[in-house]
Amino acid sequence: MKKFAVLTLLLAFKASFTLAQSSADWLFDDSILPRVDIVIEPDSLDIILFGDTQSDYEFPATFIFSKGEAVDTVYNIGFRLRGNTSRASAKKSFKVSFNTFENGREYRGLDKMNLNGEHNDPTIMRAKLSWDIFEHIDVPAPRSNHVKLYINNEYFGLYLNVEHIDNEFVKVRFGSDAGNLYKSLYPADLSYISENPDDYKWSPDWADRRVYDLKTNNQEDDYSDLASLISFLENSSTQDFENEFDDYFNVDGALRWMAVDILTGNWDNYWYNQNNFYLYNNPATNRFEIIPYDYDNTFGIDWLGPDWGTRDINDWGPGGANRPLTNRILEVEEYRNRLHFYIDKIIEEIFNEELLFPEIDRLKALTEDAAEEDTYRTLDYGYDISDYHSSFNSALGGHVDYGLKPYISTRMNSALDQLQLENITPIIQSVYIDFIEDSALNFFVDVLDEELASVKIIIPKIEGIDFTNPLEITLSDNGSNIDKVANDGIYSGSLTEFIDRDWLSYWVEAEDTNGETNQSNIKVFNLKSSINSIIINEFMADNESGIQDEFSAYEDWIELYNPTDESIHLTDYYLTDDFEDELKWALPDTIIQPGHFLLIWADSDDEEGILHTNFGLNNDGEEIGIYFKDGENVLVFDTLSFGPQSDDISYGRDVDGSDQFVFFDAPTPGTSNGIINPIETENGTPSDIQLFQNYPNPFNPATTITFQLKEASNVTLEIFSIEGRLVQTLANSNYLSGTHSIQFDASSINYSTSIEKILLLAMKV
Repeated sequence: MKKFAVLTLLLAFKASFTLAQSSADWLFDDSILPRVDIVIEPDSLDIILFGDTQSDYEFPATFIFSKGEAVDTVYNIGFRLRGNTSRASAKKSFKVSFNTFENGREYRGLDKMNLNGEHNDPTIMRAKLSWDIFEHIDVPAPRSNHVKLYINNEYFGLYLNVEHIDNEFVKVRFGSDAGNLYKSLYPADLSYISENPDDYKWSPDWADRRVYDLKTNNQEDDYSDLASLISFLENSSTQDFENEFDDYFNVDGALRWMAVDILTGNWDNYWYNQNNFYLYNNPATNRFEIIPYDYDNTFGIDWLGPDWGTRDINDWGPGGANRPLTNRILEVEEYRNRLHFYIDKIIEEIFNEELLFPEIDRLKALTEDAAEEDTYRTLDYGYDISDYHSSFNSALGGHVDYGLKPYISTRMNSALDQLQLENITPIIQSVYIDFIEDSALNFFVDVLDEELASVKIIIPKIEGIDFTNPLEITLSDNGSNIDKVANDGIYSGSLTEFIDRDWLSYWVEAEDTNGETNQSNIKVFNLKSSINSIIINEFMADNESGIQDEFSAYEDWIELYNPTDESIHLTDYYLTDDFEDELKWALPDTIIQPGHFLLIWADSDDEEGILHTNFGLNNDGEEIGIYFKDGENVLVFDTLSFGPQSDDISYGRDVDGSDQFVFFDAPTPGTSNGIINPIETENGTPSDIQLFQNYPNPFNPATTITFQLKEASNVTLEIFSIEGRLVQTLANSNYLSGTHSIQFDASSINYSTSIEKILLLAMKV
């Protein structure tokens, strides 16, 4: 069965469906070796390779990603060198930026892509294994896969495609990019300077960068949260640190990161070398998260002298060095015990010969032809092809102290000999709630402990501050009822009482067989927002010549959308541009019907009418939030932090109600985002394919056509003249599920009268 979508520019789309896979998974899939082509002016490439290697100037280029029969082409990307010491190497690393010259553009959900040469690692595999281990134990870390890199059709070698850490990264990992993200490079030791946040914006004399470089919320440039964390590390008593540090920092995440660094032998990190980490202040928890960065100097690669395969797991950093974060964590007995627990767990589950060696063999079989053809790989240290093959099992001397596999064996056995496993307090990792409207709340709790006795959800029967006589729900991990898999550490159970409430407070209590008990913080689940929630769907913060309000003024606007099947009355709803002032402006006493929109004028002039706010939008970037006041409780429904905006360009969800935000050259205030025409199918279901507004529109001479697949498809994308004559076929191949973009360049078309009509209409020539 074929399904069709049509754009007003007569762009026809045909598809048949077979299987599903997300766009990001497709990009970082390591079961196949993709090819990346960069097409760039030769003079620009010469400047990149032989000019000022410390320059971050980005040159325009074309990016082509080929995987099997699928080929993606993105024009006008930014291309430059990346890295620190690797800039001076013969095999250099590169950064691809998809939004440098086209603001807001993404490729498969990415703003940027890192192509790392891995010149220090003869196996070209150590960083890849490190990222995979982090993924296995749920530490937020970049995804990666190997690619073959060609520049102007010259083979530059086997590279590692590593996910860039930016606002998109934290949005995917933590659900929001509203928090402060700090890139921390040498000498970032988190040492106390003063109580003044501005003192942490310092740069070393020899580098044109901050040691703690704020990557989000740049306009505010507020380092208060980082200063508060460092002050607590410096000034808190031992008792206060043990009791309160988990309020400042995700300690469990930090312990897992420390365990991986110990096992992979990573010394070019915070703990040993005061280098290479990100900190993110997660707005959902108001706690900092550690994000690992740069893992090529691992698995026995050494430039400093210590034997990383046998080093003391309790004393990883250099003796006497000031490392407040790791030093203070290890002062707490419970944290030390948990670190040993995680080392043991990672060895049991992944860092062992039985599991890692076959994965190394698989990746080597996938990449060895590309590695053997990689002549750039041999230039920095003179390693030949035989060195490449032997480096998996033998040391090469110089900075390669271990073969890859011998390092794993040595580190595993040494760590096991050093472990001192003590009973730990149960670790409550996460809680997920599945709300079945008017029926039940299903709780799923991920708990770690060797010998758990019970896991419970505690719900007070009287809301507020009185938690007497609570309701207890005992969860199970036996594979019965909603707990589908036995003994997987996921405990589940159901609540069928109180579901007629607007909200519930609860906490998790876990106890092991030794009587050690852990309780989570009190949490609130908003049942009302699960049923009736309005969302920010689109907005414009710099309306110069777009739509006008009832007074013929070009004012900023915010579009709200009701994605539910219920009418939503806006009494007690509030809109704000400041998360600290949640009740800044009361929404009007009106109703948004299911699937309908409400357009609000953000013009700082609420005297003009009920749809005019008492605040405006800052086109340099700020915040928008929707809140609900339920008695004394204020509940959040939807929040958004945005960066700089351009004249007459709106920012909104690519499809009404989706999680993905994009820029719109052709804004759609008060109407649906993205889809130009309804999608016609044989069964009348418009959910399988979507063809989005092309941009720019009008265009001269090129435009981008974007479509989205719910399932993998064979896609034919064709351009027709206004009389229906085929002008050009842009695509005719298989595409996996997700969002895809194709460029249509009309400059090379030999116009006929009929073709010229449609192009003139499109380009406004």
